[in-house]
Amino acid sequence: MDVTGSGFDNSWSADRLFAGPGETRERLRRTDWAATPLGPVETWSVELRAAVRTVLPSEVPMLLWWGPELVQIFNDAYTRVLGAKYPAAIGEPGAQCWAEIWDEVGPLAEQVMSGGAATYTENQPLYLLRHGYLEETYWTFSYSPVQDEDGNVAGIFVATTDVTATVLGERRLETLRQLGTVSTAGGDDPLVDACRAVVRVLGDNGQDVPLAAIHLRREVVGGTGDDEPEDLVLVGAAGVDDDGEFRPARIPATDVTRHRVRASGVAFEPAGSKAVTEVRLCPLIVTGHAEPVGVLVLGISPYRAFDDAYRGFVELVTAKVSTLVTDALAYEFERDRAAALAELDAAKTRFFQNVSHEFRTPLTLLLGPLETVREQSEDESPADRREAIAAAYRAAVRLQQLVDGLLDLSKAEAGQLLPHTEPTDIGQLTADCVSMFDSAAAQAGLALRTDLDEASGLVELDREMWVKIVLNLVSNAVKYTRSGSVSVALRQDAGQLVLSVTDTGVGIPAEERERVFDRFHRVEAGGSGSGVGIGLSLVSDLAAALGGSVDLDSAPGRGSTFTVRVPRIPAPDGATPRADDRPIGAVTSFGDVEQREPSVEVDGSNERGADGHRILLVEDHPDLRAYLTRLLQEQGWDVDAVADVESALKHVAARTPNLVLSDVMLPGRDGIDFLRELRSEQSTARLPVILLTARAGTESTVDGLNQGADDYIVKPFQPSELVARVRVHLEMSWLRETLITDSELESTHLRTALDTRTTLSQAVGLTMAAFQCDADTAFDRLASYSQNRNVKLRDIAAEVVANFTAGTDRE
Repeated sequence: MDVTGSGFDNSWSADRLFAGPGETRERLRRTDWAATPLGPVETWSVELRAAVRTVLPSEVPMLLWWGPELVQIFNDAYTRVLGAKYPAAIGEPGAQCWAEIWDEVGPLAEQVMSGGAATYTENQPLYLLRHGYLEETYWTFSYSPVQDEDGNVAGIFVATTDVTATVLGERRLETLRQLGTVSTAGGDDPLVDACRAVVRVLGDNGQDVPLAAIHLRREVVGGTGDDEPEDLVLVGAAGVDDDGEFRPARIPATDVTRHRVRASGVAFEPAGSKAVTEVRLCPLIVTGHAEPVGVLVLGISPYRAFDDAYRGFVELVTAKVSTLVTDALAYEFERDRAAALAELDAAKTRFFQNVSHEFRTPLTLLLGPLETVREQSEDESPADRREAIAAAYRAAVRLQQLVDGLLDLSKAEAGQLLPHTEPTDIGQLTADCVSMFDSAAAQAGLALRTDLDEASGLVELDREMWVKIVLNLVSNAVKYTRSGSVSVALRQDAGQLVLSVTDTGVGIPAEERERVFDRFHRVEAGGSGSGVGIGLSLVSDLAAALGGSVDLDSAPGRGSTFTVRVPRIPAPDGATPRADDRPIGAVTSFGDVEQREPSVEVDGSNERGADGHRILLVEDHPDLRAYLTRLLQEQGWDVDAVADVESALKHVAARTPNLVLSDVMLPGRDGIDFLRELRSEQSTARLPVILLTARAGTESTVDGLNQGADDYIVKPFQPSELVARVRVHLEMSWLRETLITDSELESTHLRTALDTRTTLSQAVGLTMAAFQCDADTAFDRLASYSQNRNVKLRDIAAEVVANFTAGTDRE
């Protein structure tokens, strides 16, 4: 109790005032307070004792400054923020304890002690010397005055919170976010540009990254001088003075490994910057590279310990930079690949242009003489010769149109498909184009209808482009329509010319409609299998060149409607169309719309000539079908010619032929499907089948033979070769079937040898065995029979039977 009346109570000792658990209170009890400006604890004022009793129990780090010297008393929670300053900070004046930051906090304390209001400071950076080095820290704290009984400020309550981790975390997260915005696209050198952008971002966070540099392998970025291909060269650095140089500018490849960079003998020193004392060398790992493609050099702040949080930040930065380098390398690869593809595309366009131009000279020399011969032979040549010349002329015209299509396609790909408009009577021009198909439609049994708006009048239009659009669409409609009609309509709608071509043909499946305008794409389902897939693509390109578009509405079995819309630009007043208003490049026969003929009806007769052979020809091209029919009939063979597999199957069912000559690419089911079906039936399993196709190459031939074909002939072919092959297979089939059905032959050995389809090589082997001769003699014997009709195959068969029978009896 106070016995002096001075306000002091001698009963308050250090043990009583600082009583309680904890190492800090123990230190406070043992402190010689008499040696401090506060004097013995027993002499402390009531206000001081009350302040102490307020500070010590708090879980918040609290510091009490008392008296003019701001002598320090603090609780156990505050001890943890003092570091090496504890325990000397107990009873020590504030200015002495916090000398390194007194310039920042001293004025605030003086303001409160002089009677000012309390202060509050948030996220205050303070460089503290508490762990043997000057440490970057951040604090939120308040200074609150403590008054004595006279109302004067006797001390200061300091409540403080260490927010260093929060501030550093936010700052590092922002750096990572900024790294995420670095673009790896654009510029002449995306990789180097991205690396320099990275070091700029890192340089903006000079507190965590006082130094940043990126070295990359010379083989990745290119290099000059005496560097080895795998040496690492500097591509960007930040954190040096404007006139400083970062060293080293090159890291030898021998100092780089998969997981780390050895810095033996390498001095990383940013000239002009003395603050950085430690650097971390982080390998940049890129997928697909066995070794690091570079190294990221990061300076470590001398004001922060390299703890787990700092290490995690460096690892995240390294991972992010590695990703950026990976992306930049991938972008460069794709850019180079795109450039290569663009060059390849340009080379393809040049090739198309050159080939198209080069083809025109021989085509001119072909078409001109053919036209002359055709005109001269109109009256004086036999009908079959006139038809042959006409077929050759149509084929040459078709070839010219394909060449023209390739040339237009090359122009479209090169961006050179530019319209040259002129006053055009659009209705008359469209009618002229459609009229070219009158005979083809009539021959096919189709109704060709037109509904053209006569009020369309004169318009500014590229006539040649419009002609090609109309001819391609109507040609396709006639070609793929087996029965019904083709309708062509032209109308005006909202300032546009709308052309519609509707057919009742096979239609286009839904999965094909998206690709029908792609270059070189052919719709196989229900189609003829012919063409090169440029017609509709060219229509799309031409419509786009005219400022319009083309749409498709189609369904299998229902037909198709192609609709072209282009802007209608009225011709100027007084304008007149071209005097010769016929379609440009008009010819008497267009595209794939050749002469068509109805399928031959099967009469069910099995009769044939006594010595004749019947051949079933399956070919969808009318001119080629007619040519092959004439060629085979000239050899004395009966020929049934059809255009598709379904018709061929009807013929086989009604009248089995001696041989099938079939094209591979046919409308609907192809020749391979036809072959499989023939081989699956016992009655036709041994029927000779020769495939005829335009697909050249060993692989195609092997594939056809593997499917069970007896022979495989590639177009174009020599007529004599085709006839010779057909004759050999006919005769070998006759020989095979004659021997197999001979009732006098009971030899199991002979039946096993002959009860198979016999190819030419097997026939030679059979003849060698039968006549005990070598291969050359056997082949000559077969060839002699094929060329000399006086040698009867039945006699050869008898001799084969006799020899085999004699050999079997001997066994």
